[in-house]
Amino acid sequence: MILNVKSMESWEYGAVGIANPEYSPLRRYFELIENTQSVNGDIAEFGVSRGSSLITTALISRQLNSGKKIYGFDTFEGFPGYSKNDDFELFNQLHTSKKITDSHFKKIILNRDYILVRGANTDPSSISNSADFSDTSLELVQKKIDFFKLNENVKLIQGDFTQGLRETISGLNFSLVLLDSDLYDSYANTLPIIWDHLSKGGYIYLDEYYSLKFPGPRIAVDSFVDQNDCQLVRLEDWLDFERWAIFKK
Repeated sequence: MILNVKSMESWEYGAVGIANPEYSPLRRYFELIENTQSVNGDIAEFGVSRGSSLITTALISRQLNSGKKIYGFDTFEGFPGYSKNDDFELFNQLHTSKKITDSHFKKIILNRDYILVRGANTDPSSISNSADFSDTSLELVQKKIDFFKLNENVKLIQGDFTQGLRETISGLNFSLVLLDSDLYDSYANTLPIIWDHLSKGGYIYLDEYYSLKFPGPRIAVDSFVDQNDCQLVRLEDWLDFERWAIFKK
């Protein structure tokens, strides 16, 4: 079966477990797929989990007849480890140093209260609704790829992508990257490498730069931007959240 994202009804996205590009929190990212059509390079996603956004990305690309490959990087076993920069309490320092706004911090505190009410805690392994994202597997995502007949378009790369990434992506260039990996180390260790492989006119979409759960990505991104000649851009807000990306001029 080959489904076209334009032909799918809303209920179908939830039924098969992929993102509806019109209503997903990642809508601004999905819009960038078409906006970077003319930019040289493929598309990469770091943090695939159950393949929700990866499959939608591939379906949109196929609909556009882009010919771009979609690379999905993940352990497919959950978070590989944690850093001291993933400590939830660091949001207090970010706020005090004016790295985040008052309104952002208020949402963080409110979200913390909601997390505690639902019986979770602020540890990075349990703060998300998906906990440590271990509820996935390479086989699960591959099954979705097979179902949508995307094998020629999508390549999954399993492992801790904070290790050996430069060798893994040697020879590749990217027009668009979705960085959706939640933790400090994954952002800090991959951003310099991804940047070197990003084509001019390309974007790195930063899913957790504006986060209510994980402070590490903002710390890593701010440090990277301060040390490199790159442009941190705020995209149009969506679903009450700021949306951010790094653009390569």
